[in-house]
Amino acid sequence: MRNIISVTLNPSIDVTLWTDGLDYDATNRVLEETREAGGKGINVSRVVQSFGMPNLCLSVVGEDNSDEFAEYLEEESIHYELLKVQGAVRENLTLRHADCTIKINRKGPFLSVVMIGALMALIQSRMSEGDIVMFGGSLPENVAVSDYAELIMAVKQAGARVVIDSDLFTLEDYRRISPWLIKPNIHELRRILPVADNSDEAVLRAACQLQRAGVENVLVSRGAEGIMCVNDRIAVKADSPEVEAKSTVGAGDSALAGFLIGTVKEYGVEECVRLASACGSACVMQDGTALATRDLAFSLLDGITVERLSLPQEEDS
Repeated sequence: MRNIISVTLNPSIDVTLWTDGLDYDATNRVLEETREAGGKGINVSRVVQSFGMPNLCLSVVGEDNSDEFAEYLEEESIHYELLKVQGAVRENLTLRHADCTIKINRKGPFLSVVMIGALMALIQSRMSEGDIVMFGGSLPENVAVSDYAELIMAVKQAGARVVIDSDLFTLEDYRRISPWLIKPNIHELRRILPVADNSDEAVLRAACQLQRAGVENVLVSRGAEGIMCVNDRIAVKADSPEVEAKSTVGAGDSALAGFLIGTVKEYGVEECVRLASACGSACVMQDGTALATRDLAFSLLDGITVERLSLPQEEDS
């Protein structure tokens, strides 16, 4: 069975504060507070872990508060390894009151070229050919996107199925990297190339353009409009079941985890997309930063409709 490895270069300690208000020029008091490890890769590992699937969470962390960060992962029984650098894991703040949410993200620690090399060595020592290696989230400020791309390409050349969930790369970057899968949301897709509107046809054309540029699988999360997956053989759309939405935080990460879980279980594309939709929807049903769980996702599966779409012709790209 393939392993799933998540790689997070700029994780966080997510501090969520529930307050009695979010008023300007007033004292807003904290009613409840939680602290947990955060980051796209960590979220994917959490969901994969809830399904009982083998996975490894690799993170670059500042040594000043790395023990606290590790404690949160251990509390969730996540299989992890940390590459420690100077500085501290950033603390990101989420302020919640009623239906309002304010997010404040801090900067991460400095990551030298030497430590990027050390991370590459760590990934290669832990992966086997055919493993899925997922890269997600933001970068420490000093790390160039070009260096990040080189790291990802080196992992791909070592035999991994590379997955990217990040808004950092351009269409030309994806031509160079040629990843196995990317998972943009509709807003991130528009940063890569033009998308006329939110219609199935417009999103499909954009996804096909990415696929023809070298991305093997394009998985587009579209919120209430569902999830679409496109490769050179098939285009599939899954709807989103009607659920009570409490928080969208982590929904995309949950959906990506669902697709990867289905892949490892050797599901067909349709069932992988169905599970992705179920996991994304299961996440939005929960408050705060809680993610999809196996039981909740499975409870939604039967209510999700999957349909095949016709791939446009080459000249439409």
